[in-house]
Amino acid sequence: METLITQQSWAGGVSLSAGIGLFYGTSGDNKPHKHWAHQLVVGLDANLDIIVDGIRHKGDGLWIPAGLSHQLGHGKVVSLYIDPTHLLCPTLRASSSLASDKSVILVHPSIAARLTSCVYQADNLQSALDAFQAHYQQSEKIEINDRLLRVLSRLKQDVIDGSNSPLNDLAGLVCLSPSRFSHWFKEQTGLPLRSYKKWLKLIVCFELSRQMPLAVAAVSAGFSDQAHFCRTVTQAFGVSSRTIMRLLT
Repeated sequence: METLITQQSWAGGVSLSAGIGLFYGTSGDNKPHKHWAHQLVVGLDANLDIIVDGIRHKGDGLWIPAGLSHQLGHGKVVSLYIDPTHLLCPTLRASSSLASDKSVILVHPSIAARLTSCVYQADNLQSALDAFQAHYQQSEKIEINDRLLRVLSRLKQDVIDGSNSPLNDLAGLVCLSPSRFSHWFKEQTGLPLRSYKKWLKLIVCFELSRQMPLAVAAVSAGFSDQAHFCRTVTQAFGVSSRTIMRLLT
């Protein structure tokens, strides 16, 4: 069975939002792994080199479905991580025939070009991420209005306080029924409420880790301990929490 030898360190930058993340730089050491986010990765200086189930795949841009064990070779890349429940997924699938959840697929050149163009033209990675989403959602990025801000603030405070606001309470903040609220929230954020909360815990922990020891930040963000947080990061992105923290912009 073929494997890749990747002993170099990761270098570059990372930007994270709820349900989606972007890496731009040089990929480094990674063992065969799988994660709960889909990965769209584009090679910048050469064809990508990826091993899946002992078989080598090459291409300018590749779609790696969530849950598929793989190993990424060393090289300069732009890599998008996206939650399977994100509203952007159906659009990307339709644009590039990304129908399979069981195998690596070549990404349509137009998508690869759009992603790299957004990175090269933006002032920072968050702006690049926003521009890419806006293009494929075929609309301007939704501005966070007062109603959504109230809900997002409550959800973040829930994470910090270790509480869990009932759906009825969240819906009441914006004067909607619970069933209508669930649809409205996904329309506004691109994610179902449950998926949003999962990503929010990660993001809050990364934020808190800049102000306090990681062990304290992990518990404060709702993880059972530091090891639980580290496992979750690896399950999401396939690299260590230490690597993500070093690369966050």
